[in-house]
Amino acid sequence: MKLTTVFSTAIAAAISASAALADGFPERPINLIAPFNAGGGTDLLLRGLAPHFAEAIGANAFVSNMAGGSGTVAASALQGQRPDGYQLAYMSITVSTIQPQIKDVPYGLDSWTPICSVAASPTLLFVSNDSPFQTAEDVVAAVKAEPGKYVYGSSGPGAMTHLTTVAAFAGLGILDDLKHLPFQGSGPAIKELTAGNIQFFGDTEVLMQRGDFRPLMVFNSQRLENYPDVPTATEVGIEAPLNELYLWGGLFAPAGLEPEVTAKLEAACETAVASEGFQTFAENSGTVINYRGAEEFDAFYRAQYESNGALIEAAGL
Repeated sequence: MKLTTVFSTAIAAAISASAALADGFPERPINLIAPFNAGGGTDLLLRGLAPHFAEAIGANAFVSNMAGGSGTVAASALQGQRPDGYQLAYMSITVSTIQPQIKDVPYGLDSWTPICSVAASPTLLFVSNDSPFQTAEDVVAAVKAEPGKYVYGSSGPGAMTHLTTVAAFAGLGILDDLKHLPFQGSGPAIKELTAGNIQFFGDTEVLMQRGDFRPLMVFNSQRLENYPDVPTATEVGIEAPLNELYLWGGLFAPAGLEPEVTAKLEAACETAVASEGFQTFAENSGTVINYRGAEEFDAFYRAQYESNGALIEAAGL
């Protein structure tokens, strides 16, 4: 038998095996990883999506939490997994495009097979509802009067919650007069905000609505429908590139996933996002749906990875 024939036979067998694997997918439950603690915005959104994704894919799908390192613990663990479609993570802009540019982590631009994007929500700077601060002007006056007294929290250094507060206070010219207290996830942070141990936090509308909080500004191109009296960051004097921040996220698998499996996961994601149940969840929670299929999401993700270098520099990270 000629060597070329042997190679051709081997390639054909490999293609046939891959096709058979894709045809049978999924044969067991799919793990959807939330890279933060339970109770945060990412966790809540993923749990809202999971049952509809499971129905669409025709198999069980369960959510697991793997917190730490502002999302990098979960991402680092996922990038070393076999690319078989059974381990996915819902990763945000920060985990996928910012953390690998500011930390020494084992993943980067080419570590993933993007499956679909789901949401893109603007962030807000907010305080507890019993806070004395009613406006950004109130904050500036108080901080300048007592430098070092006030504390802003985040779900971890470099997380979008951190970038939101940095953008707000750097844009207002008072960043160096505040203290930063990072937490492992938004859930623990907002408990401390409620308790009064931190005075400021930044996150999406979906998380802010879970507590008794008052928004001071929104990092969006226009005011939000649910909060028409809350000014945009631009309106309070914050300039680009710090005036607009969106917490987008989507499902990622490890690099090397078979195209046929990617297509099945993409189709299930599209069906789940469009489902009546998830649309209702999005409406009730203030989630801004922004679906992209695998190819479009891959291009978007790569462009974001490159452009977010400017945001990192502006935030001093």
